[in-house]
Amino acid sequence: SMRLSFYLLLPVVVTVLLTVSVAYYVYIPLPDSIQEQWKLMMLDAGFRTTMHLVRNILGSEPDGGVAPGVKVSDITFAGVPVRLYEPPAGGEGHLRRGLMFFHGGGWALGSGKKGSYDKINRMVSDELNAVVVSVEYQMYPEVHFPVPYLDCLTAAKHFLSAEVLSRYAIDPDRVAVSGDSAGGNLAAAVSQEVR
Repeated sequence: SMRLSFYLLLPVVVTVLLTVSVAYYVYIPLPDSIQEQWKLMMLDAGFRTTMHLVRNILGSEPDGGVAPGVKVSDITFAGVPVRLYEPPAGGEGHLRRGLMFFHGGGWALGSGKKGSYDKINRMVSDELNAVVVSVEYQMYPEVHFPVPYLDCLTAAKHFLSAEVLSRYAIDPDRVAVSGDSAGGNLAAAVSQEVR
């Protein structure tokens, strides 16, 4: 009798635990102004699941395995959070390239500190002997346009200051901006304004 009730109760307990786990994975807090929040939550969960599967299938190298000589620092440029990648020290007296990177994500998702963005920035820093600055601009829904653009512009102006260029031994004639998707839009706007 006790054993029978255990076997009858086990599927209920497993179902409840699975339901709670899936709900915890899917749920993300969203502003009340967004309509059909569950559709956005399901889409986000689908993207995250796909990314986890791709990483597991393709394999994921730990951060230290990609360009291990690159020094990585999380700092701020004029109040804007950035991740700075410095290549291994080269010959004395040689100025390095500088590169600002703005991640994509529709001005609402992503971080230059995670996944492929971090790995690519490490490799670019190492292979091009470049100081790479990945800007962690503020995103929607916490802020609206033009805040992400202003964050990127503020970080770029700080990066281009004589003091910063000197501190990291960067050639002022060899500085570029880059980005993908929304970051590409930010890169174009920042380069036009700075020019």
